[in-house]
Amino acid sequence: MIFTSIEYAVFLPIFFILYWLAFNRDVKLQNILLLVASYLFYGWWEWKLLTLLVSVSLFNYWIGLAMSSIRAKKSKKLLLIVGLVVDLGLLATFKYFNFFIEGFVDMISLFGYQLKGTAINIILPVGISFYIFLVVSYIIDIYKETVSAERNIITALLTFGFFPIILAGPIQRPSSLLPQIRSPRVFRYDHAVDGLRQVLWGLFVKIAVADNMAPWANDIFAGYSELPGSTLLVGALFYTVQIYADFSGYSHIAIGTASLLGFRLMKNFNYPYFSRDINEFWKKWHISLTTWFRDYLFLPVSFSVSWKMRTERVVFIRTDLFIYIVASLLTWFLTGLWHGANYTFIIWGMLHGVLLIAYHWQKGPRKRLFKRFGISNNNSLIVVTEGVVTFSLIIITWVFFRADSVSHAFAYLRGMFSGSLFMPPGDLPMKEILIAMVFFLVEFVQRKKDHALQISDIRQIWFRWGIYIAIIIVIMLFGGGTQKFIYFQF
Repeated sequence: MIFTSIEYAVFLPIFFILYWLAFNRDVKLQNILLLVASYLFYGWWEWKLLTLLVSVSLFNYWIGLAMSSIRAKKSKKLLLIVGLVVDLGLLATFKYFNFFIEGFVDMISLFGYQLKGTAINIILPVGISFYIFLVVSYIIDIYKETVSAERNIITALLTFGFFPIILAGPIQRPSSLLPQIRSPRVFRYDHAVDGLRQVLWGLFVKIAVADNMAPWANDIFAGYSELPGSTLLVGALFYTVQIYADFSGYSHIAIGTASLLGFRLMKNFNYPYFSRDINEFWKKWHISLTTWFRDYLFLPVSFSVSWKMRTERVVFIRTDLFIYIVASLLTWFLTGLWHGANYTFIIWGMLHGVLLIAYHWQKGPRKRLFKRFGISNNNSLIVVTEGVVTFSLIIITWVFFRADSVSHAFAYLRGMFSGSLFMPPGDLPMKEILIAMVFFLVEFVQRKKDHALQISDIRQIWFRWGIYIAIIIVIMLFGGGTQKFIYFQF
């Protein structure tokens, strides 16, 4: 079941009424209803894949209980390793088996040996990357004793399969989700209204913006070899808009749905395209994933390397910068790989790793340069220039993310930066461009708020309802058809 489907439009109101009217007096009954609804929501895709989700949930429930009952540090660590091997092994098998086999065959061929790779048609369970990361954080936090193991099996299973986040996040930490599931929930009108607003904005962003950009971006990327550079630039811009609108739209609907049910989820996007540098961009884009990698990979690797360093410099590089480089490259290699079994994702991740290293390296010299010439860091020209440069770099890296292969990405960029870049791009979809411009204008105006449709400060009820009705009309009249959420493939 997907958020933009007719089935979900029927499912949510029925579930909402049962949840708050028939089951509101007992949190245990509410959680049972939530668990049944979550499994119905997930199993709507394919009931066989639900078996995997339940199996992973039960396994990590048991690992958590086993670790909590053992005091010996070595035994707890062994259980943690077993849990990580099983969880990450499942993820690697479903997402990367064929990728690793093909890579091994290619590597052997470099030495003159020809092996025949065996590809297996493996169905990728939707949402596996998200719920695997959730259970991994659960058992790691239990090992670190920042979270206590959940003994109630319903509560644990619901934590691992909560339907608003099960397909594509946000990757909510068990440390914040578990207490909300354990505690009684009281209906709050203001939270429900804000949730509906966020759902409506998410539907607009997904259906009216992302789904309208998708066909144009797909056609341009598919026929890139016959198009001028100016059109290829437009295609890259369309995809830049599409992927943001698609994923942020999903996140808005997920967070808004959870708010309807009395839950508060973490913000996943914070108007990232208005960032002035790459570091700020990654503090605002897919926040739940970037903070997950920060806490469970980047920081542990940094601390581990720092304990082993005994010199002030490594090959003429300051030790602190060297540690940052090692941790960043590893983190961004795995971030790229997490998105899919393709070298394009790895290159995309490594490019962002290099950009972040460059940003980290230049902070000191930049500060000294600005101080020497009396330049304010908040100078309007500096802010705008840095924002434009950052956005341009992001557009270029998205080409690798969208391309079918590395050769496709490089060929696309060569065509885009050719002399034909200054030719007229041809006919442009003015309706789609206008909708996208309105989308970004509203987000820019509302960038200090949690979401763009947070308009409770507008006192005129007729004006608020005019905005709601206008959005609904735009969705109905100008929706871009049925397009799958991009992040379902990850």
